[in-house]
This record gives sequence, structure tokens and C-alpha cells, in this order.
Amino acid sequence: MEEKQRDPIYKFRVLNIVEEISEPNSPVPKARSGHRIVHYNGRIFSFGGYNPKTQANDPEMQSDPFWMESLPLFKELWEFNLATRVWRKVRIDGDIPDQLASHTAGLHPALRGHMIVYGGTGTPFGTDTSTSILACNLTNGNFFRIPLLKSQGEPMKLYGQAIIIDNAGTMYTVGGTSGFQYFMDVNMIDLTSDEPMWEQISSGLDENEPYPRYRHELCLYKKKLYVLGGGTSSQVCGFQNIDTFSLEERTWSVTKTEPDRSTTIDMGDGNGYPDARRCHGLVQIDNLVWIIGGYDGFDVFSNIWRIDLDTMQWLNIEVDLPTPVYFHGVTSCEDGRMVIFGGCDDILKNTRTNKVYSAWLKIPSLRCMSWEAVKYYIPKIDVVQTTKLRELGVPEDLIRMVRDDRAEIG
Repeated sequence: MEEKQRDPIYKFRVLNIVEEISEPNSPVPKARSGHRIVHYNGRIFSFGGYNPKTQANDPEMQSDPFWMESLPLFKELWEFNLATRVWRKVRIDGDIPDQLASHTAGLHPALRGHMIVYGGTGTPFGTDTSTSILACNLTNGNFFRIPLLKSQGEPMKLYGQAIIIDNAGTMYTVGGTSGFQYFMDVNMIDLTSDEPMWEQISSGLDENEPYPRYRHELCLYKKKLYVLGGGTSSQVCGFQNIDTFSLEERTWSVTKTEPDRSTTIDMGDGNGYPDARRCHGLVQIDNLVWIIGGYDGFDVFSNIWRIDLDTMQWLNIEVDLPTPVYFHGVTSCEDGRMVIFGGCDDILKNTRTNKVYSAWLKIPSLRCMSWEAVKYYIPKIDVVQTTKLRELGVPEDLIRMVRDDRAEIG
């Protein structure tokens, strides 16, 4: 098959989904689902995941010190450099969590370059859960447990919950499952405190508390938590009305949304709203929220929808993922780039993917677009000498993104 000719002129495009194909000599993580990813300093970090089709004697897993105790879960931290398109498997140590599927992850608001890992499950699903909050130093792969004060407001040991961290450093967690029951409690903790302590702010006493669920997603806007999608093993939640929790009043309500009236009957639920789903991805940039992929128990979705939280107007984005996917990892960069990694891509075959896709959700700064153009014209920029990059006028922080001499990689 003849290779597609490369366009000689770089063209920046919003909502153009691109497969980030790793360099030929790069190691590549196994296909997986149930993992979580975060973005930091031009790199994507993926922790955990699950693939029942990876065999115990898989040659690529034999050097992994945790594989025989964790299989079919991956006790791994992988790093993908978006500038060089090279994967690295980070050597991890310390208090590494055993909860490697349907956990949550985010960047620590007070410890720069640290990832928060909370919730999730080991195997068998639902039998190995925890309420600990772990932090991982993304520079050296060291995990450590964040000390917490004892509290009556501590959440239950669940997985499939959703978290969000606000600008002040408070983390909120909503819902989840024990593997047998589903819940919709709301808890919060200030991660910037010297002595962080959980507080429960909703526990089922509110008569308006919504249907309990797991594998939903959260967004936060104007002191309100919006719960998008999710479900149980037999039901999924839709998007015509969004369950909303007021952080000021600490009460639940329902927010009505507006359909995309330009859609046809074969798009979404047929009424201008996204199909009900769970196990989808979510990205929020200010008042705009995108949901990506997901699963309703029968169909896997490749579509992308956006809602404006100021107007509650849905919009069907006329760009689909190359492959329908659920239980995938989704994150966004500060400059407005969405990145997707892995996930289940076939229900009948029970297969997973290890592909990486990215798309710009908004127009970034001129500096950012210029850097994208430089990488386009110099596709192997990681082999260019540092002195040459300086001569070309590449800023030092961007040079550091393509120079990674850390030894703690295995």
C-alpha cells in the first residue's frame, strides 16, 4: 500500500483527530482499558489498566517485576512524549497501589509534577478497594501515601467513582460502586492543607439524590458539580437532564439541557442529545465540556458531543473517533489539546487498543502553534543537537521537552 504523501505545508486544524504514531524504535505499552491518564510538561502519563488477553508468559511482560502478582492488571506507569512520540516505561517504587482499574487520577494541586491516584479496584473486581490517596512523583516514579486525619466523613471503599479538583486545591469525589452496590455520596478534601481530612457533604439523605452509578464523569462550573452519564451493570444515564450538586447549598437538583436541533434521527438519541452511556471520557475547558466515546451496554460509541454550561446547549461534533472505544483514558493539556489513549474497542472480541489520538479543541497561543509547526517540519526533533535547536530559536523549556536524560526509566 502506497504511503500517503506528506503535505509540505503545515496547517493547524481544530477538531482534527490525529493518531500519534510512536517512533519505530519506541517501546509501546500493551493494549489496555480501565487505566487513567494525566498530562504534565508535554507528556502523557498512564497508570494501571487491564487486559485479560495478555498471557502470563507474554515475552514483553517478563521483565516487569510486578506482572505475575498483578496480572491481568498492569502495575505500570508509562510516559508518552507528545513532542518526540516516544513511549517510556517508568521504573516505579514506593507505596504503589494495587487498585489498578477504574481508579481516578489527576495532578496534585500543591505538589508540582505529582499525580494523584484515588479509588479503583484490584482483582477480583470489587474485592480489593481502598480509600487511600496516593501521590506519584512523575519525575522519578516514586509513590507515597498522603497522610490524612481520621474523619467520619471518609468515603466508602469504591471504584468507578469520579473526581474533580478545583482551582483552590479541593478534590471532590462522587458516586462509585463496591462491586455489589452503587452509591452517589459526595465527599471533599482539601489537598493543599497540611492536615487534609475528608468531609462528607451528601450521603443519601437528600430526597433529590440522583440514581446511584459508576463510571460517570464530573465537571465543575460556578460552584456546581455536574454529573454526566454513568450507570450500573444494567442501566445507563442520559443527558437530557443533568444531575447537579450545588456546593454552596449542598443539595441535588436537575438541570435541563437544550438539544442540538441540527441533528438527524440517526444521531445521538434521536432527539438531539447524546446517547445515554457510561465509561466515556470527558474534557472541560472553562464553560465548554466534551464527552468522548463510551458504552451503553450494547453499542460502543465513537462520537463526540459538547455542552456549553452557560447555555446548557448540546452540540454534536461532526468528527468521530477513528474507532469506537470505552474504558479509555482521556486528558487535556493546558493549551487546549485533548489526548486519548487505549480502551476497549470491540465488545464481541473483547479486545483493547493501545493507540493514542489527539485533537485541538480550541485555537492555542501563537507560540504553541509555532512549536507544532517546528515539530511538523522537523519530525525527528529529538535527534537534533541542542545547540542547533538554540540557533533555530527554540526556547529552553521546549528544548527540555525533547531532551529526557533521566535514568529512572526501565
